[in-house]
Amino acid sequence: MKNLMNKILLILMIFCSKYSFSQDKVKLLNKGNEFYQNNEFEKSEYYYKKALEKDNKYYKANINIGHSLFKQAQSLIENGNDTIGIDKLKESEAFYSNSIELTKNKKEKAISYYNLGNSQLLSNQIDKSIESYKNSLRNEPNNLEAKHNLALAQSLQNQQQQQQQQQQQQQQDNQKEEKKDDNPNTNDENSNNTKKENLSKEEINQILNALKRQEQEVQKDLEKKKINGKNKPLKDW
Repeated sequence: MKNLMNKILLILMIFCSKYSFSQDKVKLLNKGNEFYQNNEFEKSEYYYKKALEKDNKYYKANINIGHSLFKQAQSLIENGNDTIGIDKLKESEAFYSNSIELTKNKKEKAISYYNLGNSQLLSNQIDKSIESYKNSLRNEPNNLEAKHNLALAQSLQNQQQQQQQQQQQQQQDNQKEEKKDDNPNTNDENSNNTKKENLSKEEINQILNALKRQEQEVQKDLEKKKINGKNKPLKDW
């Protein structure tokens, strides 16, 4: 009888330890959510990472770190700090990619792929963003935001391809003119120049405006959850 009681006590201790561990990471995540809703994205990143320290396979901590980094990048780029903004986008990509690997839920995968696509699109990785949006739609075919941003990315891809074709044609015309002038010193730096063009300010604004529309919907959803969550057991989102 004594041995049985000891086993029961041991099981209860293990359960309580796991429950406390789970509660700790949720509290940290929710603390990060409070800062995120107040647009304090560096602080929200800090608490999300603290939650991740408790559980490095925590899907919601990974994706929320991605969100915080993306928002910081967005602000930096809007204010002309493109280099630092791009670095933040690369960081966000890593966490979005982690979150994809950490869930089997199709809706969660769709959300992660969609946000990964946003980071890639804003950092001018258009081909990769198109594939991410397609993966989002494979998991959630009715995702209107993913459909809209996929169309936007494909439009930007077509524009860049046309620009590259025009540049190549201009280079060929220049080379012909040089041959006519019997000039053997062709500039190798200009020939076969297929360097990817940076996004123009107009294109960046186009992307940012599209993302802001989706952000407004997210904020409305968070407010609903905040209101509905009052006087309810602790829950992460």
